[in-house]
Amino acid sequence: MRIKLYTATLFSLFAGTLLCHAQDILPSTSLVYPGVDGKLVYVADSLGNKIPDFSNAGYRGGGSAIPYIPNKVTVWPVAGDNSDNVQAAIDKVSAMPLDASGFRGAVLLKMGFYPLDKPLYIKASGVILRGEGMSEIGTILYGKTVKPRPTGRAARPALINISGDKGIAVQEATKQTITTNYVPVGARSFNVASAKTFKVGDKVLVRRYGNQDWIKFIGEDSVSAGRNRWRPFTITYDRVITDVKGNTITVDAPIFTAVETRWGGGDVVKYDDERIENVAVENLRGISEYDPTVRTTKYGNMDRPDNVTAAEYNGEEYFSDENHYSNFINFSNSKNGWVRNMTAMHFVSSVVQVNAGSKWITVQDCQSWEPVSVRAGGRRFIYHVLGQLTLVQRCFSQKGRHNFVLQQSEASGNVFLDCTAVNPYSTSEPHNHWVNGVLYDNVKAPLTARYWDYIIGWAGANIVFWNCEGDFLIQSPPGAKNYSFGHIGTASVIYNKPLQDLTKPRGFIESLDKHVTPRSLYLTQLKERLGMQAVNNTIAKPNQDY
Repeated sequence: MRIKLYTATLFSLFAGTLLCHAQDILPSTSLVYPGVDGKLVYVADSLGNKIPDFSNAGYRGGGSAIPYIPNKVTVWPVAGDNSDNVQAAIDKVSAMPLDASGFRGAVLLKMGFYPLDKPLYIKASGVILRGEGMSEIGTILYGKTVKPRPTGRAARPALINISGDKGIAVQEATKQTITTNYVPVGARSFNVASAKTFKVGDKVLVRRYGNQDWIKFIGEDSVSAGRNRWRPFTITYDRVITDVKGNTITVDAPIFTAVETRWGGGDVVKYDDERIENVAVENLRGISEYDPTVRTTKYGNMDRPDNVTAAEYNGEEYFSDENHYSNFINFSNSKNGWVRNMTAMHFVSSVVQVNAGSKWITVQDCQSWEPVSVRAGGRRFIYHVLGQLTLVQRCFSQKGRHNFVLQQSEASGNVFLDCTAVNPYSTSEPHNHWVNGVLYDNVKAPLTARYWDYIIGWAGANIVFWNCEGDFLIQSPPGAKNYSFGHIGTASVIYNKPLQDLTKPRGFIESLDKHVTPRSLYLTQLKERLGMQAVNNTIAKPNQDY
């Protein structure tokens, strides 16, 4: 009897141990999952569309370590305005020759307080602006408001502007029509009428046309589209040719909206690249001066009807001045840049804004605290991407609205990884006009990829939420999909409720309230494309579990 009891007890303990371990094993998804060889398997739909490879996002196309560039000029803070001193140092390094790696050198701003009466500009390749720390005892740039004070939120440039004088110049004579009738989402290869003039290494735009029939198909041509009725538009993908075989061209990164002959098809065209590159800002704190006497109790875009005074939400009084710096750092006409180890305080809108025409930017280990503006539409777009193939990772935002946000159709192939928003006043999201092919990977924030009733329309297509946490709303437009995998949170949001149209089709949701394997889709795709060293170049601690 004792033997039977002992055996039963051992079996019970053994079974309990097995159950415990089984519960620790995360599920996989049905559309992308580790195969028997450990590599990801992608399940395509009947047209060939699949979850795209997002690993080309970031500095130098993802997986490249951000280098340390030696200091060439050192600046110490002085009493009063420091803008001329700092700008002169930037200009001095900008005039130096490029080295073999494409860098001129860094401007080191020593620890201290730097009042700035004017914004700063980096206009040459290979220039780094570096401080000695992002804390309150580091290097602090204090953007002062000019007198007389400007009016309007768009009245000033960013405090730091990384901007080339020129962008790309399209060579229209090289244009070749895409002859493949349907190039699916996630594809990198397609046929053209003639590939004779193309070669490996060519910089090209892959252009996807959307004609009036397509606008009608997605429901943006009718009265129901409201005041924001759409017109035909072209999506451009900035790519490099990696292979040419016959009339088949392969490019370095996938497309994120299917190219269809019936909707206008597409083409490939070469371009001359005149953007600046190898440009960065690191290890700084930026503060925007504001008028603390300007305050309000009004909150916009809460759960209330638009333009109904009786329903207007009023809460605690807060600082609401807007006649000061909107953005800390802007990228324009730039590629292969980065921002790291930064703190931003009191800006109206963005820590970093990557404008259309820029690509391969990494923004990492940055923080935004206490923005100062009205808490309503058009403000507090904290990490704001309009370009493509940008990686924003390990970034933090407090009291933002659209904390991790993208706008317009060129905003494609971008990744937000291991980011967090606290005390948000709205959702992080593709925000405007067919943002396509974006990955939110382990992001803790309320998220949406949805239809905006009467004001925007379809904000995003082929968007992926992967192992994120927070309330969310996901809907799929005609001819495309938005996905949620392993999301922990409630599938609904209260923000901008009057602009929601819950009759639109729900997006693809799988493994709600339990994360899936692998932990990070981006890092796994990066490992499979470039190897483990690329992952170690990217994550905060090499060889950590990703």
